[in-house]
Amino acid sequence: MFGCLVLIVSSILVFRNLKIINPFTKGVGIAIALSILGAASLGQNYTQSLIPEANDGLGISNTIAYWIIGEDGWSQEVFKNMFEISLIVSLILIVTYPIVTVIETKLERKPA
Repeated sequence: MFGCLVLIVSSILVFRNLKIINPFTKGVGIAIALSILGAASLGQNYTQSLIPEANDGLGISNTIAYWIIGEDGWSQEVFKNMFEISLIVSLILIVTYPIVTVIETKLERKPA
């Protein structure tokens, strides 16, 4: 999660330095895309863990879920909790996007 935050902040700084229009909106857009990708990966991993015939025991079913969850403490409850947290983060970012867009647009129109 910290790595994702660093990526978002660095992308916003790069967008601002390159004088790209609406850098914060674009940064939040990248965060939404990454968050949805993570939520989909964690959701797939969780549903895969519910099918015991699919694996020889409990395992992580894709690379992105492995990057997020790591190597320790695997359980169906951990998989479910991580998936639920990723959904909440995605929803928060989606709700934040129009707010950031409106604020950034108003600040852009403000005479200097």
